[in-house]
Amino acid sequence: MLLGDACHPTLPYQAQGAALAVEDGAVLGWLLGETSKRLTQEAELNASDRIQGVLKLYESLRKVRTTTNVQGAIANRMMYHLPDGPDQVKRDKELLDFDYDHGRSDIKWADTEYQKDMLGFDAIGDAKQAFGKWWNSREA
Repeated sequence: MLLGDACHPTLPYQAQGAALAVEDGAVLGWLLGETSKRLTQEAELNASDRIQGVLKLYESLRKVRTTTNVQGAIANRMMYHLPDGPDQVKRDKELLDFDYDHGRSDIKWADTEYQKDMLGFDAIGDAKQAFGKWWNSREA
């Protein structure tokens, strides 16, 4: 099982690599713990199927989140390293006049909605919601 930088190494332009690893561990721990509790309560006979299924659920949950983060770091790299010229002047002007409380921008680290999504993401809440749907669909 891979998690953290071993499975989604990212560029250092978003400062989220360690945060992703912590989220991975928390989500994986919660999913396996919840699966274990339910298997014990139900004396489940097909436990190995459930474990394989929850690991696939983990992968699908984390893939979406980490891909968004890695792509954001790539976009930030381009913005940080613009050569002097019209694009750089446009970027600097936008950042100078930017409303950092409510602004929307193509510059990921400046965009308030993007930052709310990145920094306010509830990884455990996301896992709980997905797990409930997954577990119940396996019951049917």
